[in-house]
Amino acid sequence: MEQHLPFYDNAGSDSFFRFSQIDKQLGDAERLHILETLLGCLDLADFAQTLQNLLTVRLGLCGLEIQSPAGRLALGSSGTLTRLMDCPRDTATAIRYHFNRPLNALDNRRLDEIHTLVTPQLRNVIRHSEIKRLASKDHLTSLGNRAGFEEHLSRLFSHAKRSGEVFGLMVLDMDKFKAINDSFGHQEGDNVLIAMAQAISTSLRDTDFAFRFGGDEFCCLIPDADSATLQRVSHRIRQAMHNQPLLAKHHMRCSIGTGLYQSGEERGALFSRADAALYQDKQNASLLGKTA
Repeated sequence: MEQHLPFYDNAGSDSFFRFSQIDKQLGDAERLHILETLLGCLDLADFAQTLQNLLTVRLGLCGLEIQSPAGRLALGSSGTLTRLMDCPRDTATAIRYHFNRPLNALDNRRLDEIHTLVTPQLRNVIRHSEIKRLASKDHLTSLGNRAGFEEHLSRLFSHAKRSGEVFGLMVLDMDKFKAINDSFGHQEGDNVLIAMAQAISTSLRDTDFAFRFGGDEFCCLIPDADSATLQRVSHRIRQAMHNQPLLAKHHMRCSIGTGLYQSGEERGALFSRADAALYQDKQNASLLGKTA
């Protein structure tokens, strides 16, 4: 059973309801504690987890979902009763709260108060996430940029060191890209870069990440990978380039170097191995071109 209730600012003149001082279920100290606990959460996942923990203790929450422009984030499990509550309209966001029991009138009022209390911070979190996303995005190709690459690489290294899970790094360099700019102009060069980004994106799994590292250089991070996985992705990228009309028109090719995370190694070592493999691939292509 689901109850879909709108969120209203209780301070507004057109509020659906207002809490008088007598009606309030949360004391000042508890309200302050909730705000202080959530104030340090600027990541949406951290905010959702912290809110779930707060409501599990206070109301027996079994799960929640936050639907925002950034996507859907779900924690915990679905319950027999669900309340869907809108957040301020300028965030285009709603929270679905799951419970395994019906809420009485006091519990519903307590949930209303907490929801009202936390949504301004949720608005800040969503705006911060959007700013962070834009700051880590390459505006020409819509892939991640170098800053985004560094952030994701750090996360994968941290996860690999904790879990032992192996991930892969791919570095790609477009062969003879400079000739496109020199012969056809920078606008055509930009179109080629966009087409290359599309070829890479369509070749990756949903769990993989692609970045424009700079110029005509790209990088991919492949979680839960092995050598065979990296070979398959490399083949798909080359095939996608062959099938992409603009890249095929200019006979564009790329060199690819790959490396797998090795237990205990640092970031520089992985990148150096992938870069060396890229150089070797470029040398092999050059030799084949001379003998062709």
